[in-house]
Amino acid sequence: MLKGALKLLRVSALPSALADVLGGSALALAALPHASRTLYVQEKLPWLVLTTIGIYLGGMGLNDLLHRHKDTALNKPRPMVTGAISTEAAALVTGLLYALGLTSSIFAGCATPALVLALATLAYNALALGKVERGQVRLSAVAALLGVATLAFARGLHVLLPLYALSGGEGSPFGVVPVVFAAVLAYFWLVTLVSLFEDRGGGRRALGLVQAALLPVTFAVPLWALVQGDRGHPLIEDLLPMVIAATLYLWLSYALLRARQEPTPRNLGRCVGLGIRGECLMMAAIALALMPQEPAWGAGAILCYPAAALMSKWVSPT
Repeated sequence: MLKGALKLLRVSALPSALADVLGGSALALAALPHASRTLYVQEKLPWLVLTTIGIYLGGMGLNDLLHRHKDTALNKPRPMVTGAISTEAAALVTGLLYALGLTSSIFAGCATPALVLALATLAYNALALGKVERGQVRLSAVAALLGVATLAFARGLHVLLPLYALSGGEGSPFGVVPVVFAAVLAYFWLVTLVSLFEDRGGGRRALGLVQAALLPVTFAVPLWALVQGDRGHPLIEDLLPMVIAATLYLWLSYALLRARQEPTPRNLGRCVGLGIRGECLMMAAIALALMPQEPAWGAGAILCYPAAALMSKWVSPT
């Protein structure tokens, strides 16, 4: 049952969510320079990690619960389809995780945005249900686009949770906050757009558009930071974020190029999995560009990538 639960929750995708916490923490500390890093690490960060674990993994469990009939019809090797975990056990685990995340958010000081985040995961899973007809998933274009936008919004909001926790909900006039939110939203909008073709294959034209759009999105925050001037750590805050962003873009471009040549569900799934893991590198570039004086945030986000890659060999992130 333990292995079934881990597959249900797709734990290999969790490091990318933890990278959001690290990148979001760097954003929060940069946006609120008067805040105490020590106090934040001791009082906020542990609860933020638990909030992420609860809501993120709860959302994964909810996805399988709501989509179990579709997964069965498509013969997808999900744990409830294969019998690795019962529906009742999956529902219990999912409910406990959401309770953990929402309760922890109260102690972290970001209960309201965390509740919005949890509701967004519910909305996305409901929008992505679709119908199975003759072995194919039918999903209206409106529902598909709304689902993509909802998931992208949820990921952007997730990165901002540390800022809410640290600022007490008062917000910040710091100019990079909307830049980071827009970059993360756009990145996951593009990754989720690819996932729409994962069940049936195809989408060559869409993949080409995704590949082109990823270029400005991947470099948005490092470029924004570069033009601000008064840069005291050019190697860490300028060169290194650019190298990381370039690496991410090249990897994604290669995967998308292969998928365009052979747009099979397998190749498309690889693109989506790489896109999810790639969030770790995106957060590393953001953290180093915004907080070069504390490179541990960026280094931690980078380390999330190999952790996600190793775990994905055991449990698929998609």
